Amino acid sequence: MLPSMTTGEPTEQTAPRRGRQAFQSLPGDWARRPMTDPDLFEGVVDLAVLEAFRAVGGLALLLCHGDGRLMQPLTLESVNAASPPARAESILREVLLDVARGGAPAVVIVIARPGSATPTEHDLALRQAFVGACGASGLALLGVAVAVPGSVSTLPCPSETEAA
Repeated sequence: MLPSMTTGEPTEQTAPRRGRQAFQSLPGDWARRPMTDPDLFEGVVDLAVLEAFRAVGGLALLLCHGDGRLMQPLTLESVNAASPPARAESILREVLLDVARGGAPAVVIVIARPGSATPTEHDLALRQAFVGACGASGLALLGVAVAVPGSVSTLPCPSETEAA
C-alpha cells in the first residue's frame, strides 16, 4: 500500500508501473476502474488531457468519484508549469474548495506543458503545492502526472522527507 498524497495514510493503490499505456490500449472497462490502478493511470491521463492543451500548457484536474473512478476532467490555464508553487497552491485552494462543494471527493492533477515528460524540480515543487491545496480543500489527491505532446509520466508520491 502507498500512502495517500494528502494524508499519508495507507491507501489501496499500488506502486505505479513503469512505461506508458496510450489511451488506445485502455481496456473496455477502464471507466469502471479507479484512477489509482497503475495499469490505467497514464492511459486515462493520455485520454483526458488533449494534445493541444499540452502544447499550450496549464493544469488538468481529473475529478474523481469516491471510489477513484474518473468523474470529469477540467482544465485551468491560470496555473501552468511556469507558475510559482505558492501562487499555484493559492489558486488551486480556491478552485478545489469549489470542486469539493460540488461533490467531487478526489482529484488527479496533471501538469500539461510542452517539452520532455521527465519531471523537473519545478514539477516536483508544484506537486508539493498540489498536496497543500488538496489538504486545505479536503480532497484526496490520487496522483500527479506530467503530460507533454506525445507522452505522459507519473510523478512519484512525495517521500516523508519531502513532505516534512
